[in-house]
Amino acid sequence: MSPEWIGQPVVQFGFIGFSAVLLGLVIWMIKRLLSVLLANTRVIEANTGAIRDLTSMTSDLLKLDRSLHDKLISRPCIAQKEIST
Repeated sequence: MSPEWIGQPVVQFGFIGFSAVLLGLVIWMIKRLLSVLLANTRVIEANTGAIRDLTSMTSDLLKLDRSLHDKLISRPCIAQKEIST
């Protein structure tokens, strides 16, 4: 087979057509990737907001727990009176 068949118009147009199809496929895949990245960004934002809410709630609960602990510690022990009598 001689290398002259590469220069034939049919082969050249076939290569151009295949290149156009591949370019279209790459462009379509990039558009899909960008839409997935946008959705991913929305999910990350929602998760970040949820984590901030949980952090705030945990902080409030920790303050409440410390307050309850201090109140319990300040009260006298009832069991101690029963043991001593």
